Amino acid sequence: MDDAGVSVSQQRESLDGAAPLVEQTVRSVLEQHVASVTRKVLDRRAGGLLDAAQIEQLALQAAERQLAELADPPGLYYLTLDEWVHEWLFPVYRRSVRGHDRVWCPQWWKHAEAVARLEALWRAWEHLRQDPATGLSVWFRDHADHHMTVLLNADGPFKGCDGNHGEHPLEELPHEPPPEGMFEPEDFADATVVTAAGGAPAAARDAGRAREHTLRLGP
Repeated sequence: MDDAGVSVSQQRESLDGAAPLVEQTVRSVLEQHVASVTRKVLDRRAGGLLDAAQIEQLALQAAERQLAELADPPGLYYLTLDEWVHEWLFPVYRRSVRGHDRVWCPQWWKHAEAVARLEALWRAWEHLRQDPATGLSVWFRDHADHHMTVLLNADGPFKGCDGNHGEHPLEELPHEPPPEGMFEPEDFADATVVTAAGGAPAAARDAGRAREHTLRLGP
């Protein structure tokens, strides 16, 4: 390795070694600044209900919680709406659309209302999946049962669409993939997925490894 390569390598090692100290210093400065500003504001608003030491202690605790949430926010399990509907919703939520009571459009992504409702369902699922006890039940009761009933209604947003009905009952709802690139991940470089075992977040699409559902549907 030439001298330039050695120099760059040494610089990187030096930066890596200094990173923890820098992060600790930044955290300390932020906490102290937040505590100082909070103390001044509450001194005016609380009217002497709390002394300076109590305010500072409470402010430091609040700052620590906020910094922890910023440093390690919950990651999305699915990175796009398209991924969620194809990998989770369509295999799970099956209904017959061969009669006249329900309709569905395979090109659901052409309907603004459908996209909006499915986006709401996805976001609610991402939030409620973190509750292993009742999250899935709440999602079906309060979200899926409402929005999917509206979407499948014969007088709903898909009225008049050709459902391209299949011959097998309770197959996946008819659907076609949207054009490539239509749905891109939010912050792809920083996106994380959460493992079912509760392990550390992994880089999105890391080496193409398959992910298990956080909320299981059966044994």
